[in-house]
Amino acid sequence: MVNDKDLLSFDYKKDFPLLAVNDVAYLDNSATTQKPACVIDAERDFYLKHNANPLRGLYDLAMQATDIYEDARVAVQKFINAKSEQEIIFTRNTTESLNLVAYSYGLANLKPGDEIVTTIMEHHSNMLPWRMVAQQTGAVVKYIECAVDGSISDEAIDAAVTEKTKIVAMAEVSNVLGRLNPIAKAIAAAHKVGAVAVIDAAQSAPHMAIDVQKMGIDVLCFNDSLLIIFMNDRFLCDNKSCSHLDCL
Repeated sequence: MVNDKDLLSFDYKKDFPLLAVNDVAYLDNSATTQKPACVIDAERDFYLKHNANPLRGLYDLAMQATDIYEDARVAVQKFINAKSEQEIIFTRNTTESLNLVAYSYGLANLKPGDEIVTTIMEHHSNMLPWRMVAQQTGAVVKYIECAVDGSISDEAIDAAVTEKTKIVAMAEVSNVLGRLNPIAKAIAAAHKVGAVAVIDAAQSAPHMAIDVQKMGIDVLCFNDSLLIIFMNDRFLCDNKSCSHLDCL
């Protein structure tokens, strides 16, 4: 078992070429992270040896590129313990993932009087799409207020989620306050009334283990620019065990 002293004594900078040659303290990881040498080498190796358009060609290089592309999908599946790699959808960013859920599932399933529950501390990506969908469908967006310390209580979730609730959308970690939100409670409350739980994991995926099956997450969105991998793909996990998400 690694103790805190060992973690603090390790020279992490040596793994990151930019940090190794610059005397900087880089603190903007909530926007994007620096990339370690192994990631840069893997990207370089692809362009040197396998570069082609995946999924669209039948020649050798295209087949190699497709295999590598699909291997990445499997890696993401294992990273979040999704049931199948077919649940993993690559998008351009977390914003697009959340918009995709809102404008596909939301527009197709919400009707006047239905409720979308989210929190006051969400990133705009997990707030504005729901407002736009509500305007088009006649649904209502309800915001859970946080306490003065930024926390969300179980009581606040219970009060917000009702029989009219169809979607509960919440960030696992707030990019505004950095608070770890009680998504287990939110997911349980959503499922109790037959609602879908949409979790924004952009800030949490780099820092904590996520098990979508164990946690019962219906839709999970996160991106790679906040992990230590390249900024080419973001990820949306559509839990196929939730049969009414077929529209994704």
